Amino acid sequence: MTQFKKKLPILSPLFIALVIFHSLFVDYSVQFPDFISSDSSEPSREMMKPKVIQESGLVGKISYLESFLAELESKELPIDTDLEDTKDSVKRALIGQKLFLGLVLFYLFLTFSASITYAFRAWFHKSIAHVLYPVSLVVLLPKLFFQLNLMAQEDVLSYFYFVFLVFTYVITIWAYRLIIKDKESFEGFQALQFSSSLEEEGRSPSNTKTGTYFAPIFHVLVIILIGILIGNLVYIPIFLLQKHYVSEFSYFIFFLIALLSVFYIFNYNKVGGEKENNKWQNLAVSFAYLQYRFLRNGFLSIFSTILIVLFVTFLFSLLLFNIDLIQHNLGLFGKTSEF
Repeated sequence: MTQFKKKLPILSPLFIALVIFHSLFVDYSVQFPDFISSDSSEPSREMMKPKVIQESGLVGKISYLESFLAELESKELPIDTDLEDTKDSVKRALIGQKLFLGLVLFYLFLTFSASITYAFRAWFHKSIAHVLYPVSLVVLLPKLFFQLNLMAQEDVLSYFYFVFLVFTYVITIWAYRLIIKDKESFEGFQALQFSSSLEEEGRSPSNTKTGTYFAPIFHVLVIILIGILIGNLVYIPIFLLQKHYVSEFSYFIFFLIALLSVFYIFNYNKVGGEKENNKWQNLAVSFAYLQYRFLRNGFLSIFSTILIVLFVTFLFSLLLFNIDLIQHNLGLFGKTSEF
């Protein structure tokens, strides 16, 4: 039993991965009746009940949108047909589905990262576990209710999938409790903590001596000039590319992200790889560390954005309050709306 408990945090993410992989090809939704009948007979009441139906998963939806877009762009359509707005809408919907597919694949790979980092006792394992397990418990819960409704509709296959989901849900909770209560230290791959320092990147620290008073002004002017150049030579062309070449631009962005990710994985392997592990084990942990960095930077970005929005909202509210106070007490301004 003790050996099983030790292996459970390694095995439970793999069961979660099977559920995620299944959802890529099979999805469920609630179908409501098209009309409301006043008939109170038993067949009519059954017809009016919402039903859970099985439909294509994310991969099938993307395939359908691609085929629909190809049909819109076919030469068989009348020449005078104006479908540019429809094509743009379908292209953007397709990009949204592909972005969601990328998010699901990231979640899928995160399950393997959780298993690998626990097996090698990597120091960042608990950070990954605190994201994976709560999210998985939330994701699995609606799937359980869908299968319960399908069981009520006497779907035979739903009985087997429901048992599998219950088993996965139970071992997910159990594994998460074991990870939280685990008192053993996670000290593997400590060198990765310093992978972003200047020395590890091969750069020497910059000189901190202060110069003349003209140096900051010169730096500001250089920053303004670089901003103008980047805006005109980079941002505006990129905006026009994503507007007129939606699919090609999305593939280009995905290619750049993949290329940059491969660079970082090999860099982390070079900096933080441990000698007692082979090359592929170090690469697997490096990939897991890249996901950890994505999660950490993503949460920091979201938190910073929320703080900025709250700060700007507070300043704007304070400004309106001061204007209203001055108007009603001192009479220096006219109507507030004129401001």
